[in-house]
Order: sequence, then structure tokens, then C-alpha cells
Amino acid sequence: MINLNYTIFPFLIGILAYFSPVMGKAQMISFYQVTPVEIPGYFTKTIFPFNPTFMKGNRVKSVTLKSQENGISNHYTFDSNGLLENITMSRYNQEKIDTVFYTAYHYQKNGLVTREARIDYHSGIVTIKVYGYDEKKRIDNIRIFSLNAQIPNRTQNNDWMGEPVPGLDQIILKGSWPDENQLNNMINENKFSSWRYRYFTENNFEAEERTEFFDFVKNGGGQDTCHQKITYYYFNNHPIVQFLHSGCAAKTIPSEQYEFKDGLLLAINETDASVEPRSEKYTYDNNKNLILMQNSWNGQKVSELIMTYNKKGFLTTIQRKSETAKMAHYFEDRSLDLNYTFF
Repeated sequence: MINLNYTIFPFLIGILAYFSPVMGKAQMISFYQVTPVEIPGYFTKTIFPFNPTFMKGNRVKSVTLKSQENGISNHYTFDSNGLLENITMSRYNQEKIDTVFYTAYHYQKNGLVTREARIDYHSGIVTIKVYGYDEKKRIDNIRIFSLNAQIPNRTQNNDWMGEPVPGLDQIILKGSWPDENQLNNMINENKFSSWRYRYFTENNFEAEERTEFFDFVKNGGGQDTCHQKITYYYFNNHPIVQFLHSGCAAKTIPSEQYEFKDGLLLAINETDASVEPRSEKYTYDNNKNLILMQNSWNGQKVSELIMTYNKKGFLTTIQRKSETAKMAHYFEDRSLDLNYTFF
């Protein structure tokens, strides 16, 4: 079974490229780790998890992706071990910059994620995820707390959502966390939700089952707190199919199928759509760097992403091209430029 928890970004599918002979030359470490599993707040169909080995080996301190077309920029910072420290997602208009989301990560010494905090500057809500692991170092549960930041100079702060914590956004920005007692009290009072994990073997496949519970529903006496469930089946450490349960009902047919070759993800195929099933195909260079992602609906190509790298293996641009005017509106043609800072 694949190890599902080494940092946030060798998180699910470790596609680590080591130095090995390729056509007589040393192979570079890949820039991305391409994974079919969506990571909330990070995976955007444009930006995949960065490879910590690449970031550490090249002493990368930060990466900024900026689009001139839609005024959006994503800024990522890393620690000296190549692990992601935070993400800042911003919108800008000439000289005016407005932060949309900020996400911070904290790790154990062995690289396992312990906490993740996401500030939504639109609503003033901070979501804090606390990770728990089993004896095999697999994720056992993720507890999710909603807290009210009451962010200054914001017209919208949802007073009715989340536990109020004065200055919470500044606490997170300065690298700290809310008082542990507050989170423990929220657990005791069922003021949180959670992802709970179960691992089992079925027909020679290793399976991971993730179930989302609304624990706070217990406050109102509700018994059916189960919200949704996702099951992944793995073979040779790679996911083969995904079952997206209807609510928490028993699984019926797969929602997605995955194709791998030589450790690389080649395709994602939607299987449960009655109209316009969607698929994605991936192409790599000799260094296992992703250079092309094609998106198709009902067998017709509608859009593609083109990745360009320099001689040292650094991604320099991402360009999206759509096939038709309809798809151009849906996918929003754009070009992202990347800039780096180093330790």
C-alpha cells in the first residue's frame, strides 16, 4: 500500500525521480509530483504538488506564479528541507493587491503534516486541520475546526460561523496556532468535522476509505452525521479506481479510473458520467517532467496545458489553450509565468 502521509506533497503518490542513466545522461529530479488525487486548496488542474526533493536539492525558497490575463498570483514558500510552508493566493489590479486565501503548514520532524491552517479573507473564517496517524504512519483522521477571525477592514465577517478567536489571522500569519485548550474544548463539545480513514484489502487490491463526518451535528441530537465517502483502490502502490459514494451510501460503480506506466500517471477517465464523460491525458519528457496535459469531453479535446522548463529542470511557464470559443470561456485561456527565490 502506498504511504499516504509523508508531508502534504509526497502525500498520496510518491513519484520521486532519482538520478539514473537516460540516454547516457544523468536524469534530473522531476519538478512536479503528478497525482490524480485532488488536494483541497492546492491542486487546481493547473498547479500540481511540487516535488520536495527538487526544491531541497535546488535550495528553492519561494515560487511565484502570476497571470497577466486574470490578475491572479499564487506564491509558495518552502523550508530548507523542500517542504511547503505556506501558500498565498492573491488578486491584483495594477498596484493594488488583495489577498484571497492564505494557507500555512506545520510538520513533525519526520515530515508528517501535523496542522494546516487556511484563512479565507472573504468570509473571515479560518479552517484548521489537525492530522492524526495510526501505528503504520498512515493518516487515521483529520479533525477540522472552523474559527472566526474577524479580520479588520473586511466588510464580510461571518459572525455565525466558527468559534470566535480575537486576532486569529495574525496568530496564524506569525506562525503560531490557537490555544490547544480551545481545540480540545471544541472536540469535547463536538464543534468540529472530520475525515476518518479506513484501510483494508479486497480482491488483492489495497483500499483506502475516507469518510467525512459532521461531528457538530451531534450538538442538535442528530445521529446521522455522515456526509460523504470516497474509496480508492490501489495496485502496486498506484491508485486504480476511485468510488465517489452518493452521500455515504454503498459504492456502486467507479467514478474515475487511473492509468499508470513506469510510475507515471498517464490518464484519468471519468466513468460515472451519463453525459460528456471527461478525461485527462498526461505527457512527460525524459526527465519525467510533465510537459502536456490534455482535457477531453466525450472524446473531444477541449483544452490543454503546456509546461515549459529550462535546462536545469525549473518550470518557467504554464500555458492553457482551448479548442473552441465555448471552451475558451469555460477554461479561461491564460499564461502563467514563474519566478523563484533561493536560500
